[in-house]
Parts: sequence; C-alpha cells; structure tokens
Amino acid sequence: MMRKSGFCVVLIGCLLLTGANAQQPQLEIQPNEKVMTREVGSSLALTCRPNVPDPSLVTQLEWRDRFDRKIDSFNRANPVYVQHLPGEPGAVLIFPSLTENQAGTYTCRGFYANTEPLLASVDIKTYVGISFVEAPENQYPIVGRDFRVKCKVKGNPTPTIDWNKDDLPITTNEKFVVDSEELLIKNVTEADDGVYKCTAIVLMTGDIRTRNIKVEVQVPPKIQPMDTITIVEGESASALCNATGKPPPSYQWIKLRDRQDLSVADRFEVKKITGQLIINRVEYESDDGLYQCIAENSVDRVNTTVRVNVLVKPRIFQLQNATDPVKANTNLTCKAYGRPPPSVTFRKLSRREPFKVGQQLDDGRIFLEQEYNPEKGEAYGTLLISNLTRSDDGLYECVAENTAGVAYKNGHITTLFPPTFARTRDLPPVWSWDNRPGNLTCLPEAIPNATIMWKYGDIEIQDNNVFRKIGNGPVSYLIINPHNDRRYFTRYECIASNNLGKASMFIQLKQGFVPGSVSQVRKEYVTATTIKWSIIPANNFDGLPLKSYTVRYKPERELSWDYARNHTWSFGAPYILEGLIPEETYHFQFAAKNEVGMGPFINAESVTMPRRSVPTQPKILIESNRNKIDNTANREDTAAASPYADHFELRWSVPNDNGDPILYYLIDYCITEKFNGEWRDRDCVNDIQRSIQYTSFELDKLRPDTTYKIELRARNSIGDSWPAVLRVKTARGIDPIVPMQTPAMSSSAIIGIVIAAIVVVLVLLDLTCYFVNRLGMIAMCCNARTKHTDDEDPKLGSYKAAPAHPSSLNLPQPIKLATTTTPTEEREPLQQPMSVEFDGKFTHSKSGEIIGKHSAV
Repeated sequence: MMRKSGFCVVLIGCLLLTGANAQQPQLEIQPNEKVMTREVGSSLALTCRPNVPDPSLVTQLEWRDRFDRKIDSFNRANPVYVQHLPGEPGAVLIFPSLTENQAGTYTCRGFYANTEPLLASVDIKTYVGISFVEAPENQYPIVGRDFRVKCKVKGNPTPTIDWNKDDLPITTNEKFVVDSEELLIKNVTEADDGVYKCTAIVLMTGDIRTRNIKVEVQVPPKIQPMDTITIVEGESASALCNATGKPPPSYQWIKLRDRQDLSVADRFEVKKITGQLIINRVEYESDDGLYQCIAENSVDRVNTTVRVNVLVKPRIFQLQNATDPVKANTNLTCKAYGRPPPSVTFRKLSRREPFKVGQQLDDGRIFLEQEYNPEKGEAYGTLLISNLTRSDDGLYECVAENTAGVAYKNGHITTLFPPTFARTRDLPPVWSWDNRPGNLTCLPEAIPNATIMWKYGDIEIQDNNVFRKIGNGPVSYLIINPHNDRRYFTRYECIASNNLGKASMFIQLKQGFVPGSVSQVRKEYVTATTIKWSIIPANNFDGLPLKSYTVRYKPERELSWDYARNHTWSFGAPYILEGLIPEETYHFQFAAKNEVGMGPFINAESVTMPRRSVPTQPKILIESNRNKIDNTANREDTAAASPYADHFELRWSVPNDNGDPILYYLIDYCITEKFNGEWRDRDCVNDIQRSIQYTSFELDKLRPDTTYKIELRARNSIGDSWPAVLRVKTARGIDPIVPMQTPAMSSSAIIGIVIAAIVVVLVLLDLTCYFVNRLGMIAMCCNARTKHTDDEDPKLGSYKAAPAHPSSLNLPQPIKLATTTTPTEEREPLQQPMSVEFDGKFTHSKSGEIIGKHSAV
C-alpha cells in the first residue's frame, strides 16, 4: 500500500509540471534554425507563430530588422516584407532575393494578454555562389601554337579550380600549365581535341560547379596540288579543288583572265562546301585558261592555280568533190578545225582500212599529204591520185581525229569514161510470138551519160509502124512489132557515145514457139499408189525455157481420153504421181509447156500398179553435230551418240503406206553389247505402239553409258514394214566426286551414313521380295512398264486426247538417216513437190512442189 501511494504522488507531480510548461507563452520561428546560411540571390521565408494557451490574446505581432526597425507589411516592392497568416496569429518574413547587406539578426516580437512580452530571433548569414565569368563552352586553339583555355569564376568565399580531361586530372607539366583562371596548352596538336572539365569548389560552403569546355583544334587549310584539267568544248565538265583543314574550308573559284568570281557567273556553278567547279556548255574562247581555287576557314586563307585546257572536237569545214577523166590526175583536199589540230586522213568507203600518210604500199598511184596550222587549230589533208582509173570512182570519207573526238565527211571522185557494155554484153535474147511486141533494152555505162542510137542492119532506126524508140540515154528501149515477119527476127545494134568515145552491142530478137514433143519418159520406181517418172525434153530445142510438164492419165477400162485426169509439175521438180489405185492398169500421155504454150502430147508406157502391201520401211531421223544427215546411223555396226544419259528422242519420217493406210508404229528397244565382233541383245522392251499422228517417241529411264538397239516398224492391215534399225549410246552422266582427304567425321556425316545403310537394307529387302514372291516396289515398276503398250491404245483413235509432244516445240529440224531399205524403196524421194491435178471436173493442188521455177521471162 505504501509503494502504490508513493507512485501516485510521483505521477501527479509530473502531470502538474507538464501542464505548467505547456502554459508558458512563447514565439516559434520556422525553419527552426538559430543561424541560417543562404546564398545571395536565393529566396527565403521565415514564419513566426505564437505558442500560447489562447492564441486570440496575442497582440502587436511584428518583425524587426537588424537595426531594430519594424518591417512593413504587404509592401512587396520592398526588398523585405511581412505577410500575416490568414485565420491564425502569425507573421511571415519574406526575402524575395537575398543580398549580402541583408545579413544580420531578425527579431519577431509581440504581447500576450497585453502584459507579457513575447520575443524570438534568428541570425541570417549570406554567401556569394560560384559563377563562371569567362569560360566559353567552345574554344578554338590553332595547331602549332600555345593556347589558354579560359575558365574564370567568382564567388565569396573564393573558389578553387580543378581541371581534368577524359576523367583524368590535369596538373602542371611540360604540356599543361594550370592557373587560377585558365589552362595553358603548349604547342597545340590535333590530339589536344576534346572536352575539358573545369570544376570550381568552395570548401567552406561545399558549393561546387562544373563546366564542360569543348576544345576544337583548328588547322589552317592546305590545298592538294591540281593537275591540268582537260575539258571538251560543248560538253559539261567539272573540276574538284580538294583542301584539308579544320574546320573544313569553304571554296571560291576565280577566273584569272578577268578576275571573275565564278559563283555568280553564267554557265558556272561553284560548290562552296565540296570545292567542285561545274562548267556547262564549255566554250574554248572564253573558258580556256588559268583558274584560281581559294580555300578559306576561320584560321587562314590559301589558294592554288590550275590550268583548264579546253579541247575542241574536229570540224570539217571544206571538202570539194573531184571530177576528172580516166588516165588523168586528181586530188581531194579536206580541211578541218579542232583543238589540238586534228589528224586528217581518207578512207574509200569500199575498203576497210584508211590510207596511210605518204605513198600507198599497195598502190603507188595514191599519195596522202598532211599539213598543220597550230595557231589557228587547222589541219589539211590532200589525197593525190595519178593515172585515174574507173576503180578510183566512188565515195571517199575524210576522217579528222584528235583527242576530243572524230569528224567524218564524204566526198566523191567522179571518173569520166567512154561508154562500155562490159556488164550487159551477154544478155539473153528477147522473145516475141503471136504478134507480141519485143522490148529491147540498151543500158550502157558511161560518165557523162551516153547518147544512144539504134541500127537495123546499117540503117539508123526511126519511129514507124514496126519500131518505136523510148529514150535516147542514159537508157533506151526499142519496141518492135514484127507482125510475124521473119525479117525482123534478127540482131539489132545499140550504139552509145559521149565526148570521150563510143561503144556498141548487139541484141537479138527471136521468135518463140511451143516446145516440141517430150523426148523420153520412163518410170523410176513404182509403189501400190505412186509412180516417180524421169522425163527428158526434146533434143536440140533452142526455144523459150520450159515452164512445166503435164501428164494425162486414165485407167485402161476407160476408152476415151475426154475424161482423163491431168497433173502438172514445175520444170525440175520431182515428177511423182500419187493417188493411183493398186492393181489398176493406167495409160499415160506427156507434154511440155513454155510461155508460148503447151507442146504435143506423146504416149508413154502403160503401167499396172502393184497390189497393196505392207508399208515401206520408215526412215529414222537424228540430228548430227553439223545438222546434216548421218548416213551411218542405221548400220548394224555403228552407234549414234545421245546427248543425254537417261533418255533419247526417236524421230522418223512418214513412210509410204503402199495402198493401205498405216494403223500405227511399233517400237522395240534392247540393251545391246558386242561380244567377239557380234551384237547381243538383252532386257528388251517390245511392241510399243505409237499413234500415226506422231512421228516421234521419247525413250526414258535409260541407263547411262549404255548402247541400245532400236527398231521401228510401220503397220497397216496387211502387215509390218521392214524395221528401221538404229543403235544409240547414251551419255556417261556425272561422275561421283572423290574427296582428296578424309577429315574426321562430324555428327551429321555419321547420321548420313546411318540413313544410307538403312536405305541399302530396304533395297535388299525389296529385291528379295521381288525375286521370291514378285512383290515390292521393283515389281510394281515392272508391271507398269509392261502395261505401256496397253496405255497407248486409247490414244490411237483420239487426236485431242494425245499429249503435247516435244516435236511440236521449236526444236531444230531432225536430220534423216539412211535405213536398211529394199532396192525399190531406196529410190523413194526425200520430199514431195507441190502439184496440180485435174480429174476432169476439179483441179486439186498438193503441197511440196513449186510451180514456175525456171520459167521464161
């Protein structure tokens, strides 16, 4: 009980003491610092609040300065003013911008309950902050000189200065001298470029300021030497002035002839940044000469001089033609201008090489002279020709050439010569028949043009009812109406003359007649439906050239020739008659035709056509290296070379069907090898059918470097033709690449070997299935191959269903190869001519024959 009562007494005493202290009136200044240090120029606000039991009893609250003068309220124009707190007792002393003379003790005063004074004070101290007075952020030393990097600061207390570059401190040494306001750099080099850090520190206040100063070392400009600039007149060109310096210099171009600034001149353009000078439409007279390039930066200004040499392309300003008679002397003079003066030569357009200076080695009559005038830029070339001949006549090209270009101009040497008929003396005779007029042409060669007269015998021809002349030169025509009078079918003389001489020639007018009877007709070979004839014209026939042959033919059962069929061949074409009926006997009559008309028909031997038979042997076509027919391709002991290793395209020409239409073609092929001089076949594929609409077939899946025997037959309803045989050897293909060294196998190589081993095992299993049970992938491929013949059957009767074949593409035309033939089949023609056949009612034409060949004019 006594301990509890003692504790209560102590607790009550503490509470009474705390209440007494809380009730003691006082003023509090915030911020709660007795001494406040602030930088000059900064702002400051001091708040004075009463800490009293009853704030409403506080009166006369005010602030006094260091001289104990009351500070006015609400006058913000003063350097210092007081602002009272709204809604509560308190006053705020405000310094908008502290100055050094505002330092001192400031006091807040008031009364509580009008009797008890209240008082609180605070000391304000000021200091001057660090400021950079002279410290440009970019400073530019010049290479090779000393330079002072400025960094002048002020502050109170006075700050100290530190320097560093690239985070390394700088101290005074052989290169640098550190001062209180600057950093001296001795003998500046470009390596002194960089950012220098100037740090100012006030130890008493702890104030610190840093400025980065970028030092750019400047280098005076230096122009690289310039070579002479060569420019072609009339073109646009440029010159480049290249100078080094830091900062990069700007450029200016001056034409020294008239001190003209080219940046403002017409036709000129100056790139001030790159130093390029552009000249448009260069002129020799004004642009040739010396130019000055000026390079300037903030350090220095330098210049260099360069010569601009303007070249002028050659221009031929004089070339006169020459005209002289044969055996005389002549010359061609060509004058040209250019800078430098051009070389002037000549070339006859009919020859490739130009003439050389001096006497020509291949013709001593021709001499070339050259002459130059450098001051005027002119050059002269003279081509002298003595003992002029007709071969010297023609166009001559003057060639003027210098380093700027080449100029050409054509001149002409005209060689005068007397008339001549050297090129027209062997003209064929002119023909006339049925009162048709004959037209005789006289065309002599002569310079100047010849005057022409005509003679009949020794009499000069004048116009009358028989003769009419058209033109007296340089060409003349004599129109003759002979009126079937044999006297006028004779020679006529054309006489041409000019002031250098005369010449004459004879032209014969001959009377035309129909050709005589055909001398002989014999058959060369006969098939079931065709006959090839050999026709020999009439002997000693000196008339118009033959134009065509016509045959009339009829079956023996027809007695009259009134309804006989006609067929016409052009002269010289293969005389093949087609569409005949097997086992029918025919009678034939033949006649020749020229421009006058058709001659008499003569009888030829009658022919009984053979019975229908199997087709003739096909002819296999293959391309040789020179696109010619290889006659050895079908021999049994010879193999043609295939350009491919795995396939071969077989081509052939359509054989004669011998009266029965061909149904399809049959193709067999085997691998063939030669043992002891004999061919042996194996692995044959037989009876591959090919529709008649195709004349080619591709053998695929062949083995490389292997010889194959191919047989081709044509089948009709009677049977098969003799086979055409061809041996073909396929190409080798690509050899495997054998590495020179075997490196250590990687993991990927090991995986590849494992996969290859698995494939080999699968292939062996498939082979085992094939030989034991005829199963597996190999068996499927073999079955598909044996069905090839059946797959072709549906195509035989369907043209639209047939696939496009390589023969329809733009491939080179095949070359025919001779095949094993019977004597009759060897006479079969290689091509069919175009023919015209008359069956008594209609005219039928067949392609392949040209009508009108060797016909008379």
